[in-house]
Amino acid sequence: MAQGYEEFFRTATGHRPYAYQRALAADGLPPWVRVPSGGGKTAAAVLAWLYRRTVSAPEGTARRLVYVLPQGSLADWTHDLVGGWLARLGLAERVDLHLLTGPDGQDGGWRRRPERTAVLVGTHDVLLSRALMRGFADSRTMAPVSFGLLNNDAHWVFDEAHLLGPGLPTGERLQEWRDALGTTAPTGTTRMSSIGGAALPAPEVSPAGTRLVRRLHPAPDRYVPDLVAALGAAHRPGTRTVAVLNSPARAREVHAALRAAHPGEPAVLLLPYLRSAERRSLVRELPAHGFLVATRALDAGSDLSGRTVFTELDRWSAVVQRAGRCDRHGEHPEGGELLWCPPPERTGAFVDGERWLAAHEGVAVGTADLFRAPVPDRLPPAPGAPGARVPGLDRAVLTALFDTGRGAGPSSAAPWVCGLPERTVFVAWRDWGAAGRPAEDEPEPGRAEQCEAPLAEVRARLAGGRDAEGGGGCWVRDRTDGRWRPAGAADLRAGAVLTLDAAGGGHLPGLGWRPDSRVPVAPLFAGRTPPTAGCAAWVGLDQHLRETEEEARALTAALPGLTGAQREAVALAARLHDLGKCHRVFQAKLRDGGGDPPEGLLAKSKAPWNNGVSARPYFRHELVSALLLLAGGHWHAPGADPSLVTYLVAAHHGQVRVSARPEPGEDARTLLGVREGDRTPAVAVSSGERFPSQALSPAAPFGPDGAWPPLVAALLADPALGPFRLAHLESLVRTADWRSSARHDGPL
Repeated sequence: MAQGYEEFFRTATGHRPYAYQRALAADGLPPWVRVPSGGGKTAAAVLAWLYRRTVSAPEGTARRLVYVLPQGSLADWTHDLVGGWLARLGLAERVDLHLLTGPDGQDGGWRRRPERTAVLVGTHDVLLSRALMRGFADSRTMAPVSFGLLNNDAHWVFDEAHLLGPGLPTGERLQEWRDALGTTAPTGTTRMSSIGGAALPAPEVSPAGTRLVRRLHPAPDRYVPDLVAALGAAHRPGTRTVAVLNSPARAREVHAALRAAHPGEPAVLLLPYLRSAERRSLVRELPAHGFLVATRALDAGSDLSGRTVFTELDRWSAVVQRAGRCDRHGEHPEGGELLWCPPPERTGAFVDGERWLAAHEGVAVGTADLFRAPVPDRLPPAPGAPGARVPGLDRAVLTALFDTGRGAGPSSAAPWVCGLPERTVFVAWRDWGAAGRPAEDEPEPGRAEQCEAPLAEVRARLAGGRDAEGGGGCWVRDRTDGRWRPAGAADLRAGAVLTLDAAGGGHLPGLGWRPDSRVPVAPLFAGRTPPTAGCAAWVGLDQHLRETEEEARALTAALPGLTGAQREAVALAARLHDLGKCHRVFQAKLRDGGGDPPEGLLAKSKAPWNNGVSARPYFRHELVSALLLLAGGHWHAPGADPSLVTYLVAAHHGQVRVSARPEPGEDARTLLGVREGDRTPAVAVSSGERFPSQALSPAAPFGPDGAWPPLVAALLADPALGPFRLAHLESLVRTADWRSSARHDGPL
């Protein structure tokens, strides 16, 4: 096996693996990997998992690798690196690769093929928030699918784990809950770090270059001008000088001053606050010389090197990573220079690192010296720890997060994922002309339009320009009624998608988010685009139910970790999931758009007559499906738990799960568009089930004292199910429904 892996590794990377990399392929990924910066951690983790998944131990290896970089990292580098390895190994068609960072984190394509081997590369804000069922900029209706796939049959790798803030203890606690409550297939966690401390020997890796430590002394009242002058004096023409600042605003200021002082040298500002196309272009076309100014975007995920590297004093793990960019590959025979100084807002938090750097003033230090430095990495209190403001991720919190119903809490995963300074939102710009506001039928911004931006800077900018309506030119779509409205204070939270008036500025081409700019922004919105594909046929209800069951059985057969009872529950739920479409309100929606619909109950209407307009707001057909099954007596579930089947049927759109609450404007006799006394027609399914006509009473089972809350609580408490397995089964019913619907899609 070892010889086979050596050839595998060399094909992917062009060089032989280190001993520790071979050990990971032989034994599997451990809880911790500590290797000096530049020692090949990414290749070690990804290629060891990939070899075991595709060659040596496929059944015992999770089918998804979740490779997590600290928030703010430019994950494109790692994504492209993995893509190159897959191509050279001939695995690009066999292994899916997805990028989940910034606006690209909203791409849900990775959820569509849960049976496939896949690598997900992203940042911890995107991935951990989805693993907690509160994904930033993600629909709550899709949250159970993300939760189910990220917490089952997945191996998490946290790169530079000490840089994750509260995300590290949250990731560790999630793994503890997976181990305790069970998953449908092996799921694990590996944390990687470039700091080891004096007690840990450094693995044998090839020697990299050295860097001469030197402190800079900018005057507090001339901090940026003095710093720029020192960087200019240290720079060597034809080489790269990297400056890493702790503040985005200060990074912008230093970058502007360097461009003015050195017009003949390239000067690039590398912040994560860019539109996706700008970010991709920037990271793939960086000049090999000149000045590169960044924040934490360079702390993990790239193999970038510079002769001269400056860092403001920060947490020791961040300093070590930045120092690792200096003469990273030993390409400068005379070595590099590591420059540093405390930031202007100096605190005593980083005193241990300051002492170590001061003690090595004028000393050429190697990668191993930084790895073994006896400097504690002082972390903020973890959620639930003494002194922390956020409760720990206990069973009660996990259960509360499992509920995605309207008004269910906690409302956000941010406290368990990232600290206040790191929280971001997504902003887009539209040209509204004299109207100054979006049209009612205007769609929300697509991913390509959006730009990630620091939440604190967005709040400050809007606070300085609020209009009479309170929005400050900032608009959101209301999650309840779907209408545009001015953003309020409660809308300015981590992961929000905000739409701004392009006339007010806030973005510069190639530089991204600029809160101080009032230059009108060139919007990317080109108007509503008609769909190019859609349902090309009238699809009967019974046909859709049969086809969804077929897809479910094929899907679960490809997932060997499921039990027979779980497979049967998914298949039966797929067979019965859309029974509620028999309701006259839903049938009217399918038929009243026009065309020539056939006789009988329908599940899908043919484009262009499927306009999706319902006579009752908020109508949920899956609530009707659940009510039909809860009536009991006329269907049975051989080999499956009827309660589980009913739950999976109710939950298959992510709307009716743990709780079902009336929407605004609904009276005491109406729940999610279903009224007390509504009568369904008799329904016969070709598989043999018969459902007589019956009057519906949604309040009886779904009210506070009804049968539904204890039914779901029992499933969550069942040792054979629990939250992770339950959500995974939900995701499979959802996928089967998508696939059966796609059978009838065609060009429009």
